[in-house]
Amino acid sequence: MAQDDSHFRGTNIQSGFSVAVLFSAINNASISAKTKLSAIRSRTSAISIGDMFEMQMLMNHLSQLSDMASSVVSASNTALQKMSGAIAR
Repeated sequence: MAQDDSHFRGTNIQSGFSVAVLFSAINNASISAKTKLSAIRSRTSAISIGDMFEMQMLMNHLSQLSDMASSVVSASNTALQKMSGAIAR
């Protein structure tokens, strides 16, 4: 017997996605940047160019991860709004 896909039967269950991995990556990047900043602050000598480049790289990485997490949450929010709007009609 062929399955009729035009009716919802409740057998295909979808689970939500987790952004915990993204938030964990952001927390790790934030800790790395704070650790580097503390190391630079604790030195009494001048800051090296290498330290400056490393700090810039860490901050750039943190910014990219934050943007990625914001984009994922925004896209899922938009999708859910469209789905709920389609159901409400």
